[in-house]
Amino acid sequence: MKSFYLTFDGAPNPPGTDNILKVLTAHEVLATFFMEGHRLEGSADCAARVLAAGHDVGNHTFSHQEFKDMPLESVLKDLERADDILYEKLGIRPRYCRPPFGTLTPEAEGAILDLGYTIVLWSYSNRDWETPDVDVLAERVLNGLRDEAIIVMHDRVPWVPETLEIIIPAIRSQGYEFKKISKKSNDRILR
Repeated sequence: MKSFYLTFDGAPNPPGTDNILKVLTAHEVLATFFMEGHRLEGSADCAARVLAAGHDVGNHTFSHQEFKDMPLESVLKDLERADDILYEKLGIRPRYCRPPFGTLTPEAEGAILDLGYTIVLWSYSNRDWETPDVDVLAERVLNGLRDEAIIVMHDRVPWVPETLEIIIPAIRSQGYEFKKISKKSNDRILR
C-alpha cells in the first residue's frame, strides 16, 4: 500500500484546528501538526486535543519568523522557546521541526540536526491560503499525489476541512493510506 502524509502548520489555531480534527477523526486519519509556541499561550487546550487524538506534534518555532532572516543564535532560541512551552503545556519535547516557510540556511540546518531534530519539509503544497475554491485545492492535492508524499496545509485556513472531506476519500480510492510523520523513514530531513 502507498503512503501519504498530511501535515498542518500553524497549530493550535481554534476553531480551525478543531474543525480539522473533526474531519480527521470521522475518517480515522492520523496526521502531524506543527505547533507555533506563541499560539500555545492561549490555546493549549486545543493543542492537547490534537495530542489526545493520537496525532504527531512538531515544533514550528515560537514566533514563526523566517530562519533565513535570523541569526543562528536567534533561530536556536526560538526553537528552544517553542520546545519549552510544548513541554510546559503538553508534556512533550517534539522530535520533529518544520522551519517557517520551509527555508533554512545550511548553518541553521546543521545546527538543528545537531540538536537531534528531524527536519520535516514538504513534497508539495496546495497553497490553501490562495483561494476558497475547495475543488481547485483538492485538484492541486490530487495532481501532486505520489507515494510517500508529504503535503503541507494550514489550520488557519477556514476551507481546509471541506477540502479534506474531498481529498481523503479520493486519496484512499487510489490505494493510499494516511500516516503521521513518525511512521515515515528515519531520514534526518524529510521532504
